[in-house]
Amino acid sequence: MSFRSKRTVAKAFLVMAGLGLTQGQAQAQAIWLPGSDPVNIARSGTGVAFGRNLEACSLNPALLATLPKLSFYLSSGMEMQSSQITLPSNERTLYTSDRNRFMPAFGVGWRVSPKFALGLKLDTPFLRHAELPKESSSRFFGRAIDLKSQRTELQAAGAFTDAFSVGASIGMTRLNYASSVSLRALVPGNGSLPAGDSNPAEALLETTVRQEGRVSAITYGAGFRYAVNSRWTVGGGFRSGAKGRPDLTAFIPQQDLDLYNTRGFDSPHPPIGVEEQAQIVLDAAKANPGTGDLALPYRAQVGVRHRFNQLMTWEIDLHYIGASAIALPSQPTLDTPSGTVATLDRDVKYKDGMGISGMMEINMGRYWVTRCGFSLDPALRRNGEVDAILGGSKMAGFSVGCSYRLLGGELCAGYQFRQAMDKEADGMDGVWSAAGLRSSGTPVRIEGMGHIWSVGYRKSF
Repeated sequence: MSFRSKRTVAKAFLVMAGLGLTQGQAQAQAIWLPGSDPVNIARSGTGVAFGRNLEACSLNPALLATLPKLSFYLSSGMEMQSSQITLPSNERTLYTSDRNRFMPAFGVGWRVSPKFALGLKLDTPFLRHAELPKESSSRFFGRAIDLKSQRTELQAAGAFTDAFSVGASIGMTRLNYASSVSLRALVPGNGSLPAGDSNPAEALLETTVRQEGRVSAITYGAGFRYAVNSRWTVGGGFRSGAKGRPDLTAFIPQQDLDLYNTRGFDSPHPPIGVEEQAQIVLDAAKANPGTGDLALPYRAQVGVRHRFNQLMTWEIDLHYIGASAIALPSQPTLDTPSGTVATLDRDVKYKDGMGISGMMEINMGRYWVTRCGFSLDPALRRNGEVDAILGGSKMAGFSVGCSYRLLGGELCAGYQFRQAMDKEADGMDGVWSAAGLRSSGTPVRIEGMGHIWSVGYRKSF
């Protein structure tokens, strides 16, 4: 490669990286992932038209028809996310915990005949996890969420010509879901009887109620690929969402007595001796799980790939996220001697949206391949709403990665950075007194960030 060519490639790489980083600083993270393997992570989920690449086949099964006789990859990584919650009234900033998740991925594809190919993929399409600290007043609307998914699909592709192929996939996605919420129960003078005029409340007992469940859902996908010529290729893929009703069970985790006065504050402390009645209330309390389906969005994606020269290839994809299909089970409730305690119904609504992503891949010589990408994804919620647990605003990301040819295959690494936009949410600051839960009306500023990295090995035979 000449010095001038190297300089041109380097400039193109830096421009692409700068575009992705600029956008990545202005948006927020989403519930879906760009990929589970290092190649798709480094490309920010771009690649429905990128043939002769097994990782791209997880986005578009029609690309299986472009592979050599046998290919496989195996990878492992970590996904990390955290939200930042600030009350502008006092400028106190709190951070969510429960930040890390293990993220394996596997894929294999083989050519059964010159016109037909099969494949198998294992990946993680959706992840969301966060737990608010005890000091956050948003805990009354939702204390924690833990959504994990593991998708396994069998794929097939058929080539009508060397230039045109179609593909489909079908399998199962295992969804594990858990959530918790902080609730407050009345503690009257006689804890075994309902609170009332003759048995007035003397304190409030706060407890966290958690629910857990899992469900398996059938998922599927489809795609096409058309090579216009040796340099230009068009491709598209559809990946279904996942929907099911998890078998939720609810319980009260082991915890110390947490008491407040009837105004909802910890100062002045409730009357001396109320702890005994609070323990009676806690022992009599029964946790009930929420109800409803767990549904996650579908994704339709179309892209154009251009092989600029033997060194550099780029692709731009448009994707449509069917987020209006999202549904989560309601929060758990608590039965006490004074009645059922529950959080407020916030009537969350979701919407569909369009996004864009791009990538660039450069052969740096005999052994090295470098990648970079960016993605801009639509908001989840209507009217620009967000919350501390699920997020919901627009998402952007910037990614980089590389491969090193080793032992007849490639050792790959990929990384994506996701940065949240400052967003103020109404109705997330809760005040819970003896009269019940209400929103203070104070806006809460919510930010967030996330990282995804993965390393793996791939080989073709």
